[in-house]
Amino acid sequence: MSAPSFPSGVEAELQLAVMEALRCDTGVQAYLGNPARVFDGDSDEPVFPCVELERHDVRPNGSAGHAGSAHTLSFGLRTRMGGRAEAMRILSELRRVLDAFSCADDGRRSVLSQTIYCDVMRTPDLREFRGVVRMRIILEGAGE
Repeated sequence: MSAPSFPSGVEAELQLAVMEALRCDTGVQAYLGNPARVFDGDSDEPVFPCVELERHDVRPNGSAGHAGSAHTLSFGLRTRMGGRAEAMRILSELRRVLDAFSCADDGRRSVLSQTIYCDVMRTPDLREFRGVVRMRIILEGAGE
């Protein structure tokens, strides 16, 4: 199921942590400004290039007596300058941060963070390039 517009609890905390990791990274900021233009639907008129969290899917994923959840987050990139090469460089920075992401709090910890999909394509109007990066994070209860 997709997360609601205003997720709560674990989903909201994880989403905020991922967004902050991207916004605060200097490599991401080199392309998307400081603070980095990484949004979760909170910008009606973004400045290009920018990244938006488009989807946050959550599924149960417990194992070996541990409660757990699998989170799939999809980010969309929009850029009008630099062509495909620029879009690929930006996605590379996003992937670097997302693959290194880890968190632990409130009795939960991330046990896996990996990019599962990444692509760049030209939009039908030929005005911009669109990039997509999808990541998977597995959380489990710490010490259970």
